[in-house]
Amino acid sequence: MKRAEVVSHLKTFDPEIYNLLEEERQRQHYTLSLMPNMNAMSPFAKYLEGSVLTNSFFDRHDETTSGGLHLDAIVRRRAMELFHSDHAIVRLGNIVAASRVVFQALLEPGDTVLSFNLRKKDHVTGLSYNFENYGIEPGSQEIDWGAVRAQAERVKPRLIIFSPVSYPRTIDYQILYEIAQTVDACLWVDISQSVGLVAAKLVPSPVPLADVVTFSTRDSLRGPDGAVLLTKRDIAARMDAAVINTGHEALHMNHLAALGVVLREAGSDRYRSYAAQVVQNAQVLARTLADHGASVLCGGTDTHLVLASAAAGIDTAAAVKAIGQMGIRVKTDNVPTMNSGLFLHALRLSTSNPTTRGMREEDIAYIGSLLAKPLTTILSHEEIEKTRQEILALVKDAPVFSEEWMGDSEG
Repeated sequence: MKRAEVVSHLKTFDPEIYNLLEEERQRQHYTLSLMPNMNAMSPFAKYLEGSVLTNSFFDRHDETTSGGLHLDAIVRRRAMELFHSDHAIVRLGNIVAASRVVFQALLEPGDTVLSFNLRKKDHVTGLSYNFENYGIEPGSQEIDWGAVRAQAERVKPRLIIFSPVSYPRTIDYQILYEIAQTVDACLWVDISQSVGLVAAKLVPSPVPLADVVTFSTRDSLRGPDGAVLLTKRDIAARMDAAVINTGHEALHMNHLAALGVVLREAGSDRYRSYAAQVVQNAQVLARTLADHGASVLCGGTDTHLVLASAAAGIDTAAAVKAIGQMGIRVKTDNVPTMNSGLFLHALRLSTSNPTTRGMREEDIAYIGSLLAKPLTTILSHEEIEKTRQEILALVKDAPVFSEEWMGDSEG
């Protein structure tokens, strides 16, 4: 049955689900997402997700070239080669599963965890660990590594976590590694939203220094839902056992094949060009917002991420509502700092999705000028509608995934 026929039958058979599908199609085509955790899937991965592999069963005993073990070996090899890792676990259903594997492999109940912005605390439901926070300094909006070292020496963590979902600058992982060594802690870095930039060698990789590195396989990698866990050789067996013992092993052939192809894409020159464009677009967005009066945290960006906040006197919630009415989807965040109880309120913006849709510096500068309006002034309904039409004109003919970023023929 052809795709058009399937859609027609679905519309008749299950209009409730069909309507949801159609609403999502309209949203992806006719609005603009600047949310860090949203990106279009690679067409190769999308095809494999819905291919005949959906009907396949992962047989742990099938060692033929068409079996799951062979496919698993291909994907693990690609992950290890791309990130220069000793060991890779690639059959994880999501980043929460990967996180729980790490916790249960490395910690005992009651152990102390020192975590940047308390990341991963929401992944330990039912587990018992003592979380301590470290973050940016509220004044400089930078990480004071001396203060982090002092915090680590005071709380003596068994595990130090760094996950830069709310930090847009490059990181000196050598300093973080030395702090972990000083207090005899394991170091875990989650690079979920910047993994593509790491693969493209545009930001430093934590893999040579961290005991464990995890990342989601969607978002930055433009792959299927899932997660990858990279680890040192000396704790690889412990991690493998934790995956099995916690029941977090995913057995979907179509997901695994889709992951394999995006790892291949991430090693290509075409992907490196894409990732470089993501960073260039983010830097343009940060400059444009600042030039138009919005506040940009951390002094700008070195990555895909821009942290922006409303100007003095502008209510953030009202600004975000207006931005949504304009046809732009954004994500708000309360960024923890080294001062307990003091948070910086910001919009966490990413240029990954606009870049995937083929937008470049000129487009992003235009978007930034429109986005700055509700962050710096109170807009009337007429002004919001006018801006919505401007956004619609920009995105209505833009593809969800631009063909210029399709993987090339190289390995």
